[in-house]
Amino acid sequence: MKNFIFSVFFLVISFFSETSSAQSYGMLRGAVMDLSTKEAITGAAIYDAEDITRGVASDINGNYELRMSIGKHKMICSFISMRPDTFIVFIDSLKTTEYNVMLRSSAVQLQTTVISAGKYEQRLEEITVSMEVLKPALIENKNSSNIKSALDQAPGLNILDGEPQIRGGSGFSFGVGSRVAILLDGLPVLAGDAGRPEWNFIPVENVEQVEIIKGASSVTYGSSALSGSINIRTAYPKDKPFTKVNLSSGVYDSPSVDSSKWWKGTANFTNLSFLHSQKFGQTDLVVGGMGIYDHGYIGPPSFHPSFGSGNDTISEEEVGEKTGRINFSLRYRPKKVVRMNYGLNGNFMKSTNNFSLVWDNDSSGLYRAFPKTMTLQDQTILYVDPFINYYGKGGLTHTLRARYLYANNKNGNAQSNETSIVFSEYQFNKKLNQIEGLNVTGGIVMNQTFSHAELYNNGTSPDNRLQNYAAYTQLDKKLFKVLNASLGFRGEYFKMNAEEYVAKPIFRSGLNLKLAQATYLRYSYGQGYRFPTITEKFIRTRTGGLDVFSNPDLQPETSWNTEVGIKQGFKINNFVGFLDVAAFWQEYSNTIEFTYGFWDKNKDQFGDDSLAAGFKFVNTGDTRVRGFEAALAGEGKLSKDLTISILAGYTYVLPQAVNPDQVFAVDSTPQEMTYNFTSTDTTDNILKYRFKHIAKADLQITYKRISIGGSWRYYTFMQNIDLTFYRLEPVLHSGIEKYRDEHHSDTHVFDVRVGVDVSKKFKIAFVVNNATNLSYSLRPLKMESPRTFALQLSLKV
Repeated sequence: MKNFIFSVFFLVISFFSETSSAQSYGMLRGAVMDLSTKEAITGAAIYDAEDITRGVASDINGNYELRMSIGKHKMICSFISMRPDTFIVFIDSLKTTEYNVMLRSSAVQLQTTVISAGKYEQRLEEITVSMEVLKPALIENKNSSNIKSALDQAPGLNILDGEPQIRGGSGFSFGVGSRVAILLDGLPVLAGDAGRPEWNFIPVENVEQVEIIKGASSVTYGSSALSGSINIRTAYPKDKPFTKVNLSSGVYDSPSVDSSKWWKGTANFTNLSFLHSQKFGQTDLVVGGMGIYDHGYIGPPSFHPSFGSGNDTISEEEVGEKTGRINFSLRYRPKKVVRMNYGLNGNFMKSTNNFSLVWDNDSSGLYRAFPKTMTLQDQTILYVDPFINYYGKGGLTHTLRARYLYANNKNGNAQSNETSIVFSEYQFNKKLNQIEGLNVTGGIVMNQTFSHAELYNNGTSPDNRLQNYAAYTQLDKKLFKVLNASLGFRGEYFKMNAEEYVAKPIFRSGLNLKLAQATYLRYSYGQGYRFPTITEKFIRTRTGGLDVFSNPDLQPETSWNTEVGIKQGFKINNFVGFLDVAAFWQEYSNTIEFTYGFWDKNKDQFGDDSLAAGFKFVNTGDTRVRGFEAALAGEGKLSKDLTISILAGYTYVLPQAVNPDQVFAVDSTPQEMTYNFTSTDTTDNILKYRFKHIAKADLQITYKRISIGGSWRYYTFMQNIDLTFYRLEPVLHSGIEKYRDEHHSDTHVFDVRVGVDVSKKFKIAFVVNNATNLSYSLRPLKMESPRTFALQLSLKV
């Protein structure tokens, strides 16, 4: 900030300064550039160390010119987020003295490079879309057994019972049909049949950084990136071998609600992770893994006589999670073909766990499942990724990569499913020398999903096949050295079971204007497209006495979003970071929601004579989400021994139904389905399962070997949910309406941690999550975890 004030000061001084005596003068001129990018720096301060009133600021092209007295001068050049440079010049009245200054960046945040925005490496501040970048330190500090808790601290992103929501772009759909693309090294990892993320499958022990795009990303990442994408990038070995081991163990505290604790003794959890990364000549090798045991805090269903036998067969021992995962990355760089590398990545996970849909009741049963709504799951998941990269002499890069992703979920309640995904992509990238600053990226994609499950019987077979083919291209051009322009196109083609064919073009564009060296103004427009998952179209099952019906006629969702934002870098002593502010507008068509109704008048799908009431995925019309967001991130030393890092943000969204009286479906009674008929609160036409205000902050302070940190998350009351849950009260006896009336206030959640670096290699930390032991629910009918205490041991060699 001081350097910025100097720059403005010297602009004024240089404009008004005049000769005050008859002394002879000479001219000093030159240019100021960024050492790493060789780009001009606008607004840099160049001044005399002995007389700071005599100075000037560099112009838009980085050039400067200063009239000075003859003789020797010690000069200083400085600018926000850059390391100052001191140099000596000799001024002669008979000639012009020239000196060019190269400044080196001192800002950690402003040196961050990302690849998710355009599928090639760019500086974070120069991209045209909103993006958050999470570093592995946050994952380690949060004591995360999976990446979900770290993601939950990202501004604009909320994980609601495992489902990612970006800026209110989606509600809750019971784990099906994510509108946020989840990618691992740019390749999809969402379940092929349901479009659901499996967070434990992400190798958190080897995360290089996480890149979160906020806004439609379908041009670069296709269907499911309707409201954004999360790309987890893993790391390859550095020059020195690296090994780390993390061990964490802890316990759940008793819930603060009387009589709601269902377990006896201690409810504990333990996770152990390891990573080894090393170069062996031309071969790069990474091996990692994790083991998890979690007793869990949601208990098995209690006995309800009205449900008869079979609803209390899950024991307390069975609800615990046991997960093991191992992964590897192998890359070879042949000596004879120095521009090529190829390799194979893999990941394997085996897990037994459960998921619960509805709590038992609103008092003693808050932390127990309702009968027949808890499913025990035996999971096997793996992927294998072959790849080859070639870097041509002319700057043309070719990448060919593939992924085989397999998942086998052996579930109770006749809900088992088996899925395979075969994904392949060819991509090229070229920086055209003939057109200065133009970067061209393009590629073709093939994605095949094969599903086998009686759960998804399409009427003729339990086998379903979804095919997706796409081609894309993106142009990025730097204009006038300060303006980045981006234009992208993608063509999508979908085919479901040789019966349904859909083709869709998608566009995006964006601008990023460099107003000053650390000030960037951006604008973007993007379209999104999401084809329904196999689950949404064909699921047929029963849970907790409620049916779930198929809808083969379900139509794809489409969207567009636009935003304007500004990113301002700053520096306070050695603390550097940025403030990012954005306003956004998103429109969705054919929005898909899980809707309750009497969908079969005569008998249910299992042949029972009665009105068949249950849920079905249906298109509910047009929706709109507008809002505002501010994010702050920074890191650096305030003194020799004191380091601080911060990540904070606030998001306001106004998610609304565009046509609240529109009849989007008619059930068999017949009842016309509208937004107004299916909502608990229609004030301002707010959409279901959204938070209008969310604020977050994570702060870490390190003094010498001791670190203290904490997190805060704030959620306003979820105004609107599905009215069905109130109407089903005579069946479920959940007390949901009473609970929401009594818990109508906002939610504040605090986590705290303290750590000690015992040595350069060994660290001990104590972590308390939900420090106030708040009993709270974010997703209706599902409680969040009570307070936990954990001890973490970390070894890095």
